[in-house]
Amino acid sequence: MESLFNLLAVITHYALRIYEWIILIAIVISWVHADPNNPIVSFLNRMTIPVWNAITRWLPPSLQLFSAYASLLLVWFFRVLLPGTLFTLGLFLSGKVGVEGLVTRLLGYGLLALGVVAQNLVLFLILLLLIWFFLTLVNPSLNNPIVRTLYILVDPLITPVQSRLPRMRVDVSPLVVAGVCYAINLFLVSALLEFGFELTQGGLRPLALDIF
Repeated sequence: MESLFNLLAVITHYALRIYEWIILIAIVISWVHADPNNPIVSFLNRMTIPVWNAITRWLPPSLQLFSAYASLLLVWFFRVLLPGTLFTLGLFLSGKVGVEGLVTRLLGYGLLALGVVAQNLVLFLILLLLIWFFLTLVNPSLNNPIVRTLYILVDPLITPVQSRLPRMRVDVSPLVVAGVCYAINLFLVSALLEFGFELTQGGLRPLALDIF
């Protein structure tokens, strides 16, 4: 029973890994406006666009541009949670862990999944803040939809910092907020990942899959 669930965990992990690459390739192809009648492009669209459209309906208008990235976050979340859950169920049904061990490990994989999503969100936000800092050096036009979306995302974060910094020729508030985000990732998110990983072990070898 345990070996069956371990096999299902491995299959689930790599299936989600493959779908992750499908999303990444589809994003790159969307940038170059490839021929939608091409069989490869058509396959990628069928595999990704319905998911992106479903996620778009749940996102506010200002964030709908990032539906593809949100789909990646979901894949990363389930790529940790689902294999971990299957692995843990295998241990439970084989009698190697009891109910307490089952709950502890499931909680651990849940925290790991949340930690992976949080880490990627924080790093993505740092990237946006750095891009916005360099854009402000050339005074970008808010008429550009991408620039306007970046502004909507970073403005609530940098405005409170701007009011507390001395007036300078260069607005360094994006760098300050990026530094705070880096500290959050370094201390809080890393601690969440470490705690979740410890819960998944419980004296047994954890699921031998790359979660990142």
